[in-house]
Amino acid sequence: MKERILRLCKRLNKFTLDEIIIISEIGADGLLPILNTIISENKLLYKNGVYSYLKKQTVSDKYPILKYYPKATIDLVLKCFCEIITTTKTSHILSMGEDQVQKIYTIFRKIIYEQQKKLLDSNYFKNPQNARRRMFFEKEVYLYIYNHQVFVSETLLQSPDDKSLNTNNKAEFSKIYCYLARKLTHNQNKHNLEYKIAEILWRRNKKFDELYLDLKRQVS
Repeated sequence: MKERILRLCKRLNKFTLDEIIIISEIGADGLLPILNTIISENKLLYKNGVYSYLKKQTVSDKYPILKYYPKATIDLVLKCFCEIITTTKTSHILSMGEDQVQKIYTIFRKIIYEQQKKLLDSNYFKNPQNARRRMFFEKEVYLYIYNHQVFVSETLLQSPDDKSLNTNNKAEFSKIYCYLARKLTHNQNKHNLEYKIAEILWRRNKKFDELYLDLKRQVS
């Protein structure tokens, strides 16, 4: 059943829930769990009521700079990033231009943001909740909490079914938000704000090995 729906998603490319219900002749109760599974596998994107099939594309295809340098060099940059070594120091260590290191660091942050955004979209679709709106550097960002993890979105997710957080989630959100606010005080974080927030949340309670293996998996 799942493979049939996946093939249909690929053929349709973009579609609404009503459209795929009519074409597949399967009710919403049967379709939604399958569509959510496909979303969690990063093969489908749900945004503003529309599903979009995600064509397989390698990270290096999307970001040619990752092909320009040898894999060993990119791996060293990745390790420096995970160890929070500045772009200046990394450029000295690897004899690279600092502007190139900055570009690669930004790519890593964008990958981290996009990965958590996919997971956020999947969770929100199953269980919509009111965004926690917060201001950083005079810009409003939208935060959500699912399964003990806080997510960030640069756009507001809204649904008539949005629910308020329960007491436990409110307490846990406050704890993680305090951590985020402490880490996000430097003005350098103003640029690409959502990426920086996603990075800080991604690093929380993780050691180097876990950070390195997770990001290496996403970049490969």
